[in-house]
Amino acid sequence: MSTGRSNSTARTHCPYCSLNCGMDLNVADGTVVGLSRWKGSPLTTGSLCSKGASAFEQIHHKDRLTAPLIRRGTEFHEVSWNEGLDAAIDGFAKIRSEHGAPANALLSGGSLTNEKVYLLGKFARLALGTPNVDYNGRFCMAAAGKANMLAFGADRMMTPLDELRVAEVVVVIGAHISAAFPVALPTLLNHVRKRGGTVIVIDPRAGRFVKDGDIHVALEPGSDAVLFNGLLREIVRQGLVDRDFLENRTVGFSDALSAAMEYDPEFVELVADVPRRLLEKVASLIGGTTKCMFLHGRGPEQQTDGTQNVQSIINVGLACGHVGRPGAGINMLTGQRNGQGGREWGQRCDQLPAGRSILSPDDRSLVADRWGIDEALLPSAGSSYVEILDGVDSGETRGLLTICTNMAVSSPDLTSVRRQLGALEHHVVIDPFMSESARFANVILPGSSFAEESGTITTIEGRVVRIDQAIEPIAGRNDLDILADLAEGLESPVSFRFESEEDIFEEMRAVSKGGPIDYSGITYDRIRDEDGVFWPCPSTDHPGTPQLYTERFAHPDGNARFHPVVPRQLPHETNAEFPLVLTTGRLLAQFLSGNQTGRIERQQRLAPGPYVEIHPSTAAAYQIERDAKVLVTSRQGSVWVPWRPQKGLRHDTLFMPYHWEECNTLVAANLDPASKIPGFKYTPVRIAGTEALDLRESTAEPADSRSSGA
Repeated sequence: MSTGRSNSTARTHCPYCSLNCGMDLNVADGTVVGLSRWKGSPLTTGSLCSKGASAFEQIHHKDRLTAPLIRRGTEFHEVSWNEGLDAAIDGFAKIRSEHGAPANALLSGGSLTNEKVYLLGKFARLALGTPNVDYNGRFCMAAAGKANMLAFGADRMMTPLDELRVAEVVVVIGAHISAAFPVALPTLLNHVRKRGGTVIVIDPRAGRFVKDGDIHVALEPGSDAVLFNGLLREIVRQGLVDRDFLENRTVGFSDALSAAMEYDPEFVELVADVPRRLLEKVASLIGGTTKCMFLHGRGPEQQTDGTQNVQSIINVGLACGHVGRPGAGINMLTGQRNGQGGREWGQRCDQLPAGRSILSPDDRSLVADRWGIDEALLPSAGSSYVEILDGVDSGETRGLLTICTNMAVSSPDLTSVRRQLGALEHHVVIDPFMSESARFANVILPGSSFAEESGTITTIEGRVVRIDQAIEPIAGRNDLDILADLAEGLESPVSFRFESEEDIFEEMRAVSKGGPIDYSGITYDRIRDEDGVFWPCPSTDHPGTPQLYTERFAHPDGNARFHPVVPRQLPHETNAEFPLVLTTGRLLAQFLSGNQTGRIERQQRLAPGPYVEIHPSTAAAYQIERDAKVLVTSRQGSVWVPWRPQKGLRHDTLFMPYHWEECNTLVAANLDPASKIPGFKYTPVRIAGTEALDLRESTAEPADSRSSGA
């Protein structure tokens, strides 16, 4: 599938976050030599953050893997493609023969193209024959996606972000806009402020985007559903519900309200630490306008009650009718480059392509028919990401194929994860770089960078956009070629050979036709001509659907569903031994585990290594000196890290960026029972002791020998 080009320009999108900022890669003699801003890029109009502006530097980086590697003893040795592929195939075939197909598993990343995602889900079920396939979006969007499916019947942002221009109130919940979405969103929030609108930020930590005129609700960590139940009760008390909307477009309001009535202002103040007057003010602002937009990020979602937290937000928005109107919406902020498409095309353990359920007889029959196979070949639902890794301990997981996911840095409870990776019988990694996880592998197959492939991705808003290949694959094969080779060796009942990425997309359109996520009216030409098309788009003459739910929701009866929310007790709460709460999040300069950004010099200068943020008063109480390292201890482990003062934090809360292993060494692998998302945002910890920090030494390690996963 080669369309590499020389002395030309290739139009693509940034490989990092879900804003998908457009760019043109400049190619000379088969090498990407720089990039140009694409001013016609949807939403972001040519803007790039520092990560995007330097993204091309990873393409020809000296650390790129260029040949397959096989572990012999404790060392890796370069081998031919044939030898590397044979070793990968033989290991999976042996496990399948001796222990059954489910003993193999596949874990992938959220930055892959839609075409690649589609084939990975198909590959797991037909080539490996396993139900156990999942992706790292399980750590990111699982709770929001589950709650949106339950409430609305579809899993997609409902309102284009440009609608912020006319919003009167914007409620940002657990999203550090300045770090996670630095392009477009801060500017759009400024439009709200300049027009006299109000920005409400609900978060234990105030990010840099929070301005003096904003309302910051610094709730106690883990109390999101308590607060939103209290807001629902207060909105009703103030008479601000939209009765017409409730009666004509929703079901279940009385049950949700009955549950929320237990959360009076006194209880909310006691548990969430939000004063009554502030609760009343926020409720009056949300309910006092028809133009309110909610933007929720990982804060409420990455918790062991994450699905219920999001449901409580949705209940408040639905009660006020903030759906399907100009300047209104209840919107989840997808994190990764293709986090949206990644959860649409069948690489999740409970899902077939185009949002079809693997448990539905009708969906199974339809997909089997369009794949040309006997339905009996389709496995049922499998295990989620953390459960697959935990299966190593029980002997249920013996072989693992991973592509562009770095669980040795990004997973919770890293001490256990690294033990599990070391115990696998067969581990094959596809990645452009030697990641921390790849060091545990038996076979490493060099993967593609974003410049070496074509395809589509789906943006934070649900807009399907194209990326064009700029150069030939540096290692001689791209990821789709590798999958086809592996599938043939594993005797897949269907071929994974396609002439082009567009041919894969054509198969995807056919599978999606008439389904919950309908791409059937989207073509490669339309995407290019229209700078992207929003799904659902059921026919080629359909304009696409930027705004969802203007007339009906995606449930068969067209109504949205309220759900009673009764927050569960946290698995581990603060106590005398662990009196503080650690929460985690993103930095602007790095991305995920840093396997790409951590190798780019300018990004390393901006964010060279791990640290913990502490409120100055808390630091003073613990007698922590300014130029010192701090020992942070949880039930999972202890780490020494430098600290930084952060006045925007609650006194009982610490913050660590998750781009380095020090952070997730501390986090437990407790899961939300509904969505299986880990509770990254709430870890009881203590701080004790200080260690002198030699300021003459950099906290960064060389990018090619990092042990901390920068």
